[in-house]
Amino acid sequence: MSIDIKKMTIGSKKRKLTALTIAAILLVMLFAPLFAYAEDATPVYQSLDELNGKRFAYVNGSVYVQNIEGMLEGTSAEFYPSLAECVAAVEAGKADAAVQLSYCCQHVINQRPGTVTLLPEPVAEVSEGFFFKHGSELTDQFNEIISKFSEDGTLAELEEKWVAADESGKTLPEQDWDAPNGTLKFATSGVIDPFSYVGEGGQPKGYDVELALLIAKELGYHLEVSTIPMDSIFASVDSGKADFGGTLTETPERASVCDFSEPVMPTTISVIVKTEEASSSGGLMGRLSDSFKRTFIDESRWMLILKGLGITVLISVCAGVLGIMLGYGTVVARLSGVRWIGRLVDGYQTLMGGIPLVVILMLLYYVVFGFVDIPGEIVAIIAFALSFGATAGATMWTAVNGIDSIQMESGLALGYTRWQVFHKIIFPQARRRYMPQLMGQFISLVKDTAIVGYIAVQDLTRAGDLIRARTMEAFFPLVSTAIIYLLICLVLGWALRKVVARFDLVGNTNMAKGDK
Repeated sequence: MSIDIKKMTIGSKKRKLTALTIAAILLVMLFAPLFAYAEDATPVYQSLDELNGKRFAYVNGSVYVQNIEGMLEGTSAEFYPSLAECVAAVEAGKADAAVQLSYCCQHVINQRPGTVTLLPEPVAEVSEGFFFKHGSELTDQFNEIISKFSEDGTLAELEEKWVAADESGKTLPEQDWDAPNGTLKFATSGVIDPFSYVGEGGQPKGYDVELALLIAKELGYHLEVSTIPMDSIFASVDSGKADFGGTLTETPERASVCDFSEPVMPTTISVIVKTEEASSSGGLMGRLSDSFKRTFIDESRWMLILKGLGITVLISVCAGVLGIMLGYGTVVARLSGVRWIGRLVDGYQTLMGGIPLVVILMLLYYVVFGFVDIPGEIVAIIAFALSFGATAGATMWTAVNGIDSIQMESGLALGYTRWQVFHKIIFPQARRRYMPQLMGQFISLVKDTAIVGYIAVQDLTRAGDLIRARTMEAFFPLVSTAIIYLLICLVLGWALRKVVARFDLVGNTNMAKGDK
């Protein structure tokens, strides 16, 4: 037994050393952009014509690829969750250029001076509008208000307010008006400054948000804003989870599946390219300090991370408890000996094991509960509980099935019922076999919760995404997210080991009493 303990100790030390080595490599990789900060802003490319045959980065769901392919030859398209990732790809040399609305591009240049810049000429003129489900009566109502705002100068005032460099005046009106018609639900990406982004305390802000508020006020509604990934907004509106979304550029293809409002802001699209990096300046510590301040201090962004952490822990713990209960239920169902019940369990576990978890999550939110007003957190708990229950049940059953059948026969011979034998003899032995695997599966569940942003849930990962989209900083949002996830897994792993030890102690005590 001492040899086994020694091997386990050596293995544990090796795992810790490997983890530290990987962490050091990741930190070096993440620090690299801070060393590469450049003063000179000379673009690598001087004109759009030089980008023939180059790689372009677009935000998921973007239609600007059509504009580029119509003007240039041989280009390739790569899609990313937000403009922050597009810019990071350009800075890292994984893409030659990024394309987005000119106002958004200018925000990037202001946030990342000396590393990226704009080509002098815009690509094309576009107009942005809100969109609705086909046949929605809101379309005409919005158009009437938008026309009114265009004539009285409201749209021009909003544009001037939200594209300005001064952040002090960028506040939203309080919803202190009467709302006899209820509440409108507005879905926006929250990662396209100045149109929609997350400001102080996690509050959605921007041109789109204030315009939607003013329109809701005119129509006698309050407004509820949710920030979800761009490629999920259409599903949210189509399923009824949101009454309208946007703003987006109208195209014939998009207009065939939804109704668009009148344009709310005419603008252009521009191209972001990398600069020729010159000598480093400013000092690493100074840039680190500035990056830390922008990530955590400005606009109280630490609160966004704290709220996201709470959501992640809530979903993980609830889904873990329900999943274990469900897994245990599948084991009991198999023990019933009824063939069709066993096949039903097989089908459930095959279904959960064969479909990606993100697809299950979106199917539940946009299809199964598509027309039910249910919080995304509840849907996430259900989805992860179903997935974890399938894997936990299969793991438990394998362990139970591995116990020698003579144990059941001996228990029955002693006068126990089948349920008593299972509960007092077989399952405690099986628990020692499946529990280590189950703990590993639960830790994987915690990390898998990073996908819940697809259904408008602002967990820890989504909080980091929103901060990166606002600051265009990758280092601290990514590092802090990674460290927090690591700490969550370590703490939950420690707690699970304590619970398992307690169960083993109680189980051994009960078995000893049974022997007496």
